[in-house]
Amino acid sequence: MTHRGRHDLPQEEASFDLLSRPWIPAVDLEGTETLLGLEDVLAQAHEIRRIVTEAPTMTAALHRLLIALLHRALDGPAGEDEWARLWAAERLPVEELRDYFHEHRHRFDLFHPALPFMQCAALATLVPATAAKLVPYRAVGNNVTLFDHTTAADRVRLSPAEAARWLVTLQAFDPGGMKTPYEKDKSSERAPCNMFGVVLVEGGTLKETLLLNLLVYRPDYEKPRMTTPGDRPVWEELGSPSPRPERRISRGWTDLLTWPSRRVLLSPAEYGGATVVDGVVVTPGTRCDVHLPDEEKMAAFRRPRDAKGQFQRNKSLLPVVMHPLRGIWRHSAELLLTDVRDEDRNRQRPSTLDQIAGLAERGHLPSHAVYTLRVFGQRLDSKASVVETWMEASIPAPVPLLRARDEALGALIGCAITLADDAGAALRSLVREYRAEFRNTTIPDIDPDYWPRLASPFGDFLVELARARTAGMSEGPVMRRWAYVVTRLATSAANRWASGAPVEGRAMLALGKQYGQFHKRLHLCEERFHAQVVIYSAEPEAARV
Repeated sequence: MTHRGRHDLPQEEASFDLLSRPWIPAVDLEGTETLLGLEDVLAQAHEIRRIVTEAPTMTAALHRLLIALLHRALDGPAGEDEWARLWAAERLPVEELRDYFHEHRHRFDLFHPALPFMQCAALATLVPATAAKLVPYRAVGNNVTLFDHTTAADRVRLSPAEAARWLVTLQAFDPGGMKTPYEKDKSSERAPCNMFGVVLVEGGTLKETLLLNLLVYRPDYEKPRMTTPGDRPVWEELGSPSPRPERRISRGWTDLLTWPSRRVLLSPAEYGGATVVDGVVVTPGTRCDVHLPDEEKMAAFRRPRDAKGQFQRNKSLLPVVMHPLRGIWRHSAELLLTDVRDEDRNRQRPSTLDQIAGLAERGHLPSHAVYTLRVFGQRLDSKASVVETWMEASIPAPVPLLRARDEALGALIGCAITLADDAGAALRSLVREYRAEFRNTTIPDIDPDYWPRLASPFGDFLVELARARTAGMSEGPVMRRWAYVVTRLATSAANRWASGAPVEGRAMLALGKQYGQFHKRLHLCEERFHAQVVIYSAEPEAARV
């Protein structure tokens, strides 16, 4: 079909330099929104508050791109002293960055005829589909969602900046399922970042955020762990990738950060005098053989438990993933605390937090600072082929908790989470037994009125717990305040739910009965909680941090 005002734009005539052209959305310290190229976003990182995009997955993917770029441009940091110099400087070292950009500038052209950024030029032999395939909420074909009615015949036009952002996001987060085959193989696995919640440590500026997530990088010394001398990001590959899908292991950290999970080729056109992307080819890419606990540095891991709550020692560590309703705070122990055992660990926090704890221990970071963990993810359907929802959550990361090395702290946080879980179970029992009495499954759930209200108070609880530890005080008062918050929120949720239930005859009697049972269960939960807290929060002789 011919579209008025549209003209095919040969790849050799199109150009969009991702280093200089604006495409990354950011907010500066004054709150002003702007678009910046890669050069400017790093040169001005000390003046930028944060990157803010249209999707949590995009925010995560762009940060992973910037972290890989910074590692390679700096060829480091080679050690903690070099990291500390970067932290103390007003801005990132612009001259070093410029030298790297000059060497690799041709690899950052979105429409380069032979080496398009994060793409495969050989796919030019295939017919492009709609550009909607780049954008999850404009999904088509087998990936249609409830939220959009785009069809394969619709011509979606993206600006080069939009297309670049979604291209980076697709490589990190594209669902699995059937793709356009280059030859015969059209089956693809979900892209790597679908397997875990992506954890980003956030500081006061983008410069601080990038450095807080910048590990010591010495590939010749296998730093970070599992990084080989052959490690390199996708734009340092010798040529354009083969259009045929492959499977391989990761060469190292920047390879994993920029993993080419799909073979992609954008189709540029001229429309109304402006360059747009109105077509794309997406085929299966490089399948990743990776052992996440050893190789993924922006994720937390946990040992699974059995039905009795006991750790299953014969099972491998599992990545911490986000829950649409309960968020991420229930995994605070896995996210924040170290497991002092070298072997047979029950949890593993992101490598960045191990480094931050060490930097604070040696005086390179403030010992009482509170950073923020932002966690990003998405939920796929049961076939892992359709995005159902995006997710983002945050919790405070007090440095005193990151530095703590005793099991009592983990036990106290575990007690706090167990109390919330037990109160939630009491609420669900209230609803379940009321439904059973009337055989009525249309009575609404109570979870949505309870769990989301706990995230913010739990963040306050973590900060207060860190203060108590730093001051050498008992954690008992902090734990009692948390118990009050949980019981108050659970009771309020029960009251709101009860106010919407039928209030006549037998229904009123049943409601009163189940409401009384709920309060008995909640009281028992609180008693168990306080009995456990006494074990772990005895008055310390001195601060344990």
